[in-house]
Amino acid sequence: MKKYIFLDVETTGLSPHKGDRVIEIGCVEVINGFLTGRVFHSYFNTNAEISNDAFQIHGINKLFLKNKPFFFEKLDDFLGFIDNSIIVAHNAKFDVNFIHYEINQCGGDAEDFYKKNFFLDSLEIARKMFPKQRNDLDSLCKRFNLINNNFRNKHNALIDSWLLSLVIIKMGFFEKKK
Repeated sequence: MKKYIFLDVETTGLSPHKGDRVIEIGCVEVINGFLTGRVFHSYFNTNAEISNDAFQIHGINKLFLKNKPFFFEKLDDFLGFIDNSIIVAHNAKFDVNFIHYEINQCGGDAEDFYKKNFFLDSLEIARKMFPKQRNDLDSLCKRFNLINNNFRNKHNALIDSWLLSLVIIKMGFFEKKK
């Protein structure tokens, strides 16, 4: 049994090293190529400012996050959900870098995060399958007739994780792995 976790994060900006933080995580579980229905989803209060560029992408503001839990309050639930998985993210370096930073910020063991999981970048997979084409998530969804662009005017980590899992399934990734 191979457990894949499709993961996406929304953030306050582009760099955790410049004070940007994770404000939403969405994960969708796929086992042996089938969606299980199990998800992990949480918003996070960070008290950090949200850049205007980031807000334009996800539409999440500080007022919405005011009563949400802090990352450290959900860390054990998150790590338990993804434990011993193949984690798939679109532009994985971005998402994993932010999660690594958040784990360290709240005193967790980021090295354990790397030891227990394997990471795949679906953007790199798409670029190899579809060279010289647009391979952002919206373009892939359109290519595989999963959504029309009116459906998703703002990014949401859980919806994006779910869409990514469907794209990867449609790409035949799991059929090739059997």
